[in-house]
Amino acid sequence: MKRIFTFFAALAVTMVAFAQMHGPMRFVGDATFSAMGASKEQKKDTLVVEMGNKSAGTSDKITIPDMVYSPNMVIKSFTVDGLAYTMVGQYPNMYFEWSTDNFSTTTIGTDGQEKQVSGKLNAQYYHTSGKFAVTVEFTYGAAPHSMTYICESAFYLKSTSMPLTVNVLSTDYTPAANVEYQTRKYEEGDVEKLDVVIPAYSLAGTPMGDLEVGGYTVCGLTYDETLGGYFKDYSQDGLTVHLKTYPTKGQGLDGDYALAAEGTTLFVQYKGNNVVYVENNFTPGSMPFPILATSGEKQTTDVKAVEAEETQPAVKSYKRIENGKLVIIKADKKYNSVGQQL
Repeated sequence: MKRIFTFFAALAVTMVAFAQMHGPMRFVGDATFSAMGASKEQKKDTLVVEMGNKSAGTSDKITIPDMVYSPNMVIKSFTVDGLAYTMVGQYPNMYFEWSTDNFSTTTIGTDGQEKQVSGKLNAQYYHTSGKFAVTVEFTYGAAPHSMTYICESAFYLKSTSMPLTVNVLSTDYTPAANVEYQTRKYEEGDVEKLDVVIPAYSLAGTPMGDLEVGGYTVCGLTYDETLGGYFKDYSQDGLTVHLKTYPTKGQGLDGDYALAAEGTTLFVQYKGNNVVYVENNFTPGSMPFPILATSGEKQTTDVKAVEAEETQPAVKSYKRIENGKLVIIKADKKYNSVGQQL
């Protein structure tokens, strides 16, 4: 019994220390906002949990995102302060809980005026699964009816800073600073999935001049045992990327461009809980060549492949564009950007 108690205490200390070291923890999930007898679904809301520091006299905080009932009825984001967690249940179903029956805070209305928000909040964080859930029942301003916000399953959004190399027409370019990926693991049915926020970045001296590439989000990567990481061909997701160029001559690009209808892929590898490799292969608009953006070092997961590689002399590889696609050639064999033989 003493060991179990010690484990819980250590877990709580670890969680608080992690949150205080890394700042606010962000969780992303679908939610429901209910008012006046009707409900609206909100996709991929971001909730923020900030852990306080008892020795410094600060409390925990939970920030609820904007709630949109209609274009004319928007409840702006607000923060519930003065919270403290408790540990509930038995391992492995133990969770952290925040609860208050009488919070009061303010937000700014769409009319620019300060609005009072009062009510009760209950939230749980399940350490083993990384799931966060929250229910808020509240009144808003002078509205005569109460409202409810429920998010039953949000998952931790993790940030990872990594250097980036971008290959354009077989030449590598590197932004001046590291980029920051944001990733979210979650379960959909019995399948573990991964969402990735691709960061924006700038490149100097490309064939198109200085280039700015906008960020976007790819959802629903699944684990591929053959590749040893999370993979998705997101050609059919209908995503766009914003490009802006500064050419030395002529008119540059400045707009949102649809990604190619085939060969647009994202591959992410983990080592433990940390992202160690990201490979994004995409072709914006009608561009005649792909862009390959990579961060980190690709991990070899096949033991036999590693052993064979160690006993063989090094074989150089090189990249070239064939039919508008990036092809890697090694030992007279052709591979796509994620290592699949063509």
